[in-house]
Amino acid sequence: MNTPTEIEELAPLQRVLTMTGCSRTRIYGLIKEGAFPAPIKLWGRSLWVVSEVQGWIRQQIDGRPRLRNMKHG
Repeated sequence: MNTPTEIEELAPLQRVLTMTGCSRTRIYGLIKEGAFPAPIKLWGRSLWVVSEVQGWIRQQIDGRPRLRNMKHG
């Protein structure tokens, strides 16, 4: 029996740049290092799987140093 699957959302480079705050050069450098999701080629365009980019962003958030005992006010 076939079960319906959710189709992944794809994003062009400009959206990836906006999502990450990185430059084009930085994104492609990270891809070359194997540290950022590679795009898929579709109809002659490079498109990124949004959930993979979001996963990379989550990794950056999880790996950041955090301040201890921050007081509000």
